[in-house]
Amino acid sequence: MPEKESFSAIILAAGLSSRMGCPKQLLPVDGLSMLDHAIKAALTAGLEPPIVVLGHSAEHIKSQARLLSRCTVAINDYYKLGLTTSLICGIKSSPHETTAFVFMLADQQLVTGTILKKLLNAFEKRRADILNPTYQGKRGNPVIIKSKLQKLLLQAKGDSGARFLFSDPGLTVVPYPVTTTAVIIDIDTPEDLQILGHDELLGKNR
Repeated sequence: MPEKESFSAIILAAGLSSRMGCPKQLLPVDGLSMLDHAIKAALTAGLEPPIVVLGHSAEHIKSQARLLSRCTVAINDYYKLGLTTSLICGIKSSPHETTAFVFMLADQQLVTGTILKKLLNAFEKRRADILNPTYQGKRGNPVIIKSKLQKLLLQAKGDSGARFLFSDPGLTVVPYPVTTTAVIIDIDTPEDLQILGHDELLGKNR
């Protein structure tokens, strides 16, 4: 039997939302804010308490996001330096017993607890160092990474997150094909939000 992992979900929600023009973490979709959708997915998958990394408009988001009370909130004071700083902030806020990090984006509204559970199960069965979902060959999110790579992750720079690890020949990187567009759709602009409402995208992604 594969070893049971101790997963920590890290929801990256510290960005400026510059292309949206307002804090997209709080935009309502189907009765919940975008951030609350991500939290709900993590909770449904049994990843409790998720770690939510906030930065820009942190106090406003804390006062508005309904499900943050079930989370560990980490504040990234260096969010303007890019996504990697939020990844590092989340890792540093994770419990010591964590054996794998589940890096989630706060603007992937179609990623549900059901999808997350499939990824978690696949990670355990495949004995991966890194597992990422793919849709028609395109790499998506959430990405799951073994905590043994923590030292490497903490040395990451710039805005590319953990991408540099995917080309490491010494690691077992498992692409996990899925049949839903959910893993490759995120929301950056008002136009993206409009597209989200289209039936062909919402479909059966749940």
